[in-house]
This record gives sequence, C-alpha cells and structure tokens, in this order.
Amino acid sequence: MIILPSGRNNQHETVEEAGYFASASDLMIGLLFVFIIMVVMLSQKVDAIQKGENQKDPLASAVLIIGQKFKDAGLQVVIDPASGVIGLPADTLFGFNSAVLNENSIATLGKAKNSLTEILPCYIYSERSNRPSSCPINDEDAEIETIFIEGHTDSAALKQGNYTNWHLGLDRARAVYDVLTEGKPQTYQNERKLDVFGISSYADKRLKKNFGIEDAKASRRVELRFVLAYKPDSKRGKAAKAAANIANTVQQ
Repeated sequence: MIILPSGRNNQHETVEEAGYFASASDLMIGLLFVFIIMVVMLSQKVDAIQKGENQKDPLASAVLIIGQKFKDAGLQVVIDPASGVIGLPADTLFGFNSAVLNENSIATLGKAKNSLTEILPCYIYSERSNRPSSCPINDEDAEIETIFIEGHTDSAALKQGNYTNWHLGLDRARAVYDVLTEGKPQTYQNERKLDVFGISSYADKRLKKNFGIEDAKASRRVELRFVLAYKPDSKRGKAAKAAANIANTVQQ
C-alpha cells in the first residue's frame, strides 16, 4: 500500500513562514519609524545650533568693530571679542619702564581717538540724539556701560624707590586715557549719567603666560575693557518672554 504524505504539514509550515515574514516586516517598519524620528530630531538640533550661531553676541560685535577702527588708525591691537577686551602692546607705546608715550604712539592714538568719536556714539547712551546714520546694525540696542583703560606690567620688580609696577601700570593707563578721551569723549555718559571712561592698574597680577611660563612682552600692555549695559527689554529678551508666555498658555 502506498501512503501519500499529508498536506497538513505543508500548510502548517506555510502559515509559520508567513507569520515569520510578517513579524520581520513589522520589525523593519518599526526600525524605519525610529530612524525617521531620529533624523527629524537631529535636523531640529542642527537647526537650533545654526540659529544660535547666527545670534551675534552684541559685546563681541561691538568690540570687533571698534578694534578694527583702531587697526585702521595704525595701532597694533589684540582683539578678544569673547571677553570684550582690546589690548595695546605697551612696548609699541612706551619706552622700557616708562609711562611717557613716544611721539609716534601719540600721533597714532590721536587717529584712534578720531575713529572712536565716529563709532562710539553708536553705543553711548548720552549720544543717542547724535548717532550717525552710518552706525552698524545693533538689533540688541546694545550700549556701553563702561570702558576701563587698564595698565598691566610684567613681573619684573621696578627699582625706582617707592615707584612700583602698580604706579607704572596706572600711569600708562592714564597716558592712554588722556589722548583717547581728549575733547568730546570725556563727556560720554551711560544711562546712569556716569562717565563711561575710567582707568585702573593691575600691575603684574594678570600676566600673560604660554604653557605656564610668563610671556613678559605680552604682559606689558594697556587694555581697553568694554562692559555693556544690561538690557532686560532687548528685542531678544522680549521675544524669549513672548515665547515663554505662549508655552505656558499651551500647557494650561
């Protein structure tokens, strides 16, 4: 007698195989869905980063513009937009251990002062009514609160009686101040009606170092440190506040 194989096993195997492919298909669809979500999230993150990069730091922007004016006037400057500092190497302005400006630096600082009187009104509260039409774009309405002219020295101790690095740093700052603020800049005031310009000395307390070793030449410098007034009602601040209010309304 011939026994024919039953078709039940084939049917069972076919069903199992179909179930297997269905499960694999569902898995692939799930993975694709996860992948799409990850791509969207990554795209949003990149977009947010790009928007953040496009939002200019008002302090950095102002310092870069002012620093370029100094360069155009012929001054050797080191611009640090992140900290709002423009550095003037002391060796190009003064003799060794001297606070007397050399003739060339007096002329160059004079040109720099003329450049300042052109650009600073764009950022000075007391000059709001005198701002030229050529002022740079200032979406934040940023204004300068203070400009510190700071004197710095290297760590070598002075041997001039009671005259120390503190005095040298202060006298150098004052010499630069006298030229840069001659005339109109002395009248510049912030919103609190306080003078914008001031001087100070750090002597050898803020040395420049390379790999932990003092760079004496770089340490001898006069720096202009710009401080912006805080603007809680700036356009960006208003936009952030409006967005926060909308978010709170949606959550409620």
